[in-house]
Amino acid sequence: MTQELLVVEDLVKTFPVRSRQLARRDVVGVQAVAGVSFAVDRGETFSIVGESGSGKSTMARCLVRIVEPTSGSIRFDGVELADLDQRALRPLRHRFQMVFQDPMASLNPRQRAGDVIGEPLVLRGIDRSTVAERVERVTRQVQLRPEDLDRFPHQFSGGQRQRIGIARALVLQPELVVLDEPVSALDVSVQAQIIRLLQQLRDELGLAFVVIAHDLAVVRTLSHRVGVMYLGRLVEVGSVDQVYHDTLHPYSQALLSAAPIPDPDLERARRRIVLTGDVPSPIDPPSGCRFRTRCWKATAECIDQDPPLVDVDDGHLVACHHAEQVDVISRRTERTTA
Repeated sequence: MTQELLVVEDLVKTFPVRSRQLARRDVVGVQAVAGVSFAVDRGETFSIVGESGSGKSTMARCLVRIVEPTSGSIRFDGVELADLDQRALRPLRHRFQMVFQDPMASLNPRQRAGDVIGEPLVLRGIDRSTVAERVERVTRQVQLRPEDLDRFPHQFSGGQRQRIGIARALVLQPELVVLDEPVSALDVSVQAQIIRLLQQLRDELGLAFVVIAHDLAVVRTLSHRVGVMYLGRLVEVGSVDQVYHDTLHPYSQALLSAAPIPDPDLERARRRIVLTGDVPSPIDPPSGCRFRTRCWKATAECIDQDPPLVDVDDGHLVACHHAEQVDVISRRTERTTA
């Protein structure tokens, strides 16, 4: 059995948008995802991080075919999902599930928690006794009480509602779970609880995760590998150690410098990198390197040539003409405080 569970190659999602000019009604294409490639092994957590508008959530929805990709390949356990229509896709859907950012918006307020969690099984025609057994088991796995199953979503805290969303995804016994900003709507203390729960579930059930986040600090302890996404493209991919300690792309360095660190010594030693300007519009992205308009290293080469994503060191990929290792968090300070 191959270790690769999910393989994505040259994934593109383009949305048609009409021109706002009164004299013209041209339709232009907005590339929310612009040629993304990566692979996820069984039992692995691959996190994709970037600012709002980078295309992360659109890409996540393409992976599970909630949004139809424009082109590219999505292979799940050797099966090409992009070629399947919705009817052919249905028998496979229980094997990959999604957890959404806003737990309240993703739950039916008129259903009790037990019905919310068990609904995917009911829709698949599973008998009642099996549904009840699986719902009770997964409820305990996400650390909720059996008596909670009779309550409505509004009677739970945000963290509890997210546990219900996770339970609903797990009740189908998937192999891959895509989590779109699973803790961004929660308090910091609750975020840590959910991250620990996800680690435990992944290890106990052998799950693979694709985690979407905007904060590098949030996914650090959960991830095996991290991809940094900017304006529809991956600009750096590597192991947690590579991305957090041997950071190569200027955008990754800026994101890491903005992530809070609980250790005051590390916080004081951290190098600050402040980006100017906003993410450019995907309707008219910059020529060459898409990050050049905000990059302090940009040269004429960056204007003319779009840097490819290349392997620079043992699976550490970067798309930058002027990639340079910058230790945003001082190694010396980290060793001293260890």
